[in-house]
Amino acid sequence: MNQTVEGRIPVLDVGPMLEGVPGAMDALAASIARSCRDTGFLVLANHGVPQALADGCFEAAARFFALPEEEKLALKVGMLNLGFLPTGAQVIRTSTVNHNTKPNLNESFYISRDYAADDPDIVAGKPFIGLNRWPPGLPGFREATMAYYTAMQALAQRMLPAFAVALGLAPDYFAEDFTDPSCTLRLIRYQPQPEAEDNRFGFAPHIDTNFITFLAQSALPGLEVRTREGTWLRPPAIPGTFVVNTAEMLGRYSNDRFAPTPHRVVNASNQMRYAIPFFFGPGNDAVITPVPSCVSETEPAKYAPLRYLDHRRKLNQTNFAHRQQAGETVA
Repeated sequence: MNQTVEGRIPVLDVGPMLEGVPGAMDALAASIARSCRDTGFLVLANHGVPQALADGCFEAAARFFALPEEEKLALKVGMLNLGFLPTGAQVIRTSTVNHNTKPNLNESFYISRDYAADDPDIVAGKPFIGLNRWPPGLPGFREATMAYYTAMQALAQRMLPAFAVALGLAPDYFAEDFTDPSCTLRLIRYQPQPEAEDNRFGFAPHIDTNFITFLAQSALPGLEVRTREGTWLRPPAIPGTFVVNTAEMLGRYSNDRFAPTPHRVVNASNQMRYAIPFFFGPGNDAVITPVPSCVSETEPAKYAPLRYLDHRRKLNQTNFAHRQQAGETVA
């Protein structure tokens, strides 16, 4: 049975830490550590991101998904997963918590860093770097989504030291790996699913594969989090806050001390549900290795060093139909 468990997913006031109040970083880090050892989910209040930016991004998402199907398909994702992903194109085969056999019941639009066509990284054809695919007939769409993207990347960078301190590390421990972070804004529209269907979800049970994820509160419920005991619960739905969850790379850095928590989406309403998750990960060339504070003689490293670019490549080849149709080998 789905439920909200009071206090199990804490609401944390991050304002004092962001303002540099003495002692606030350590206090926040202690709360983050407690939550990451339990559900891996928390809610951030007083984060400094204007609500108007989130509202503008939600509105932009609704305008895009309302376009005729042929206009959206003209922007369909290619090898870099930028642009439109239609319903039926993603099955989460990498999930270790559920044998997912059916596509997610949603359509998405992916946005990353907005490069110019003559940017040296674009010209050089660097892996996983490409041009965003902007809809030509939606004035203000690019501006609204990129304003939100920019604000969320800034917030994520400001939160990074707190996660380092939560692991008993210096605040700047992760700075080098996140000098040029890999960030993705995913606009999602979930189709109504008022009647349960066996093993069919708006988003099937999974863990996120980046470092941490920020999710603005949606107008309709749908997100469900699985506790260590196997109960599914919903995070507190407080307008103006962000739900934040740990992801696979933080799990690897922490040697599973902060293991990512499985979650899913079920849109049981009779309306379209919108979500705008922001995924924050290390740079493509970062090598993820368990941190010193989480490794000892009694707790040896569980993971070999992993280059983030290799991790991203394997995930995309496994979970997305268009990558498999292109004839890529799934390692």
